[in-house]
Amino acid sequence: MRAIEITGAEAAGRAGLVLCHNLNDPDEPRRVALRKGHALVPEDSDLLSRLGDEPIHVLELDEGDVGEDEAALRLARAVAGEGVEISGSSESEVRLTATVRGLFRVEADPLLRIDSCDGVMIWTLQDRVPVEPGRHVASAKIAPLAMPEAELGRVLELAAPGTVRVEAYRPRQVGVLVRERLSGRALERFQQSISTKLSWFGAPDPSVLHVGTTPGEAVEGFRRLLELGSELILVGGTGSTDPLDNTLLAIRELGGRLVRSGVPAHPGSTYWLALVGGVPVIGMASCGMFSKMTALDLILPRFFSGEQPSAEMIASLGLGGLIEREQTFRFPPYGEL
Repeated sequence: MRAIEITGAEAAGRAGLVLCHNLNDPDEPRRVALRKGHALVPEDSDLLSRLGDEPIHVLELDEGDVGEDEAALRLARAVAGEGVEISGSSESEVRLTATVRGLFRVEADPLLRIDSCDGVMIWTLQDRVPVEPGRHVASAKIAPLAMPEAELGRVLELAAPGTVRVEAYRPRQVGVLVRERLSGRALERFQQSISTKLSWFGAPDPSVLHVGTTPGEAVEGFRRLLELGSELILVGGTGSTDPLDNTLLAIRELGGRLVRSGVPAHPGSTYWLALVGGVPVIGMASCGMFSKMTALDLILPRFFSGEQPSAEMIASLGLGGLIEREQTFRFPPYGEL
């Protein structure tokens, strides 16, 4: 392709030339008649003739050159995965939007490879943001008005299907073990908080068991929740720093183990993660247990989108684990059911 300057009259009848800037109607100077990026068509000849000797800048495309609209569309298609759709374009920016309620995911490496190519741009929400259907999650665009097919092809080879996707929440079963030390108003608030959170993800009503403070009672509670098919067990009212806490003793008696003591995020830094019969168990001390912005509220979207809580997951929470009010976008809007 090459950029040339010609007069409006010379451009009349030359279909296919691409405008490098907006053109105003000479009879209505404040009205934009043709916008940059527009490929001239025979119907534009009248306007161009009326421009007379006014110089205009255009691109003369070679065979195989790809216009900005088509290039952006192909970029968007190359990175789009499950749970997203192409929802149209504006000023040659092609948008991707969520089609499901779920957790937005973006793979950083292929995105960086693409965005390292001169003139090519894909921008997204941050990774692991809860989104609703219709949410704008990413955009694709090229900076020039066109680019050679071979150059675009090299960029598309760097892309990976599913680079941008939304992992839909699944209705997974959660069990809740409530220790006797949690009672009265605290117990009521805890149950209300957990119920609100789980229902937002579309989970069935949780199995809630109230048990005493002895290890034997906790053992029976865990066994019952496992029999009911719990895929995750939350424990309220447990000690977080006492290695002889009866909940932890019960887990060991069942052949389970403590996977992680402490979470690198606050509120929620005193939580712990264990495994019992292959089922993850999260122990929650009273501190931060009722908030809508805790370490648990970073874990739940990942769990309901299919990821199992693990030591690696917990460790990854440290990046961004300083939870402040400005980070509300990272958390499910539980109150907006």
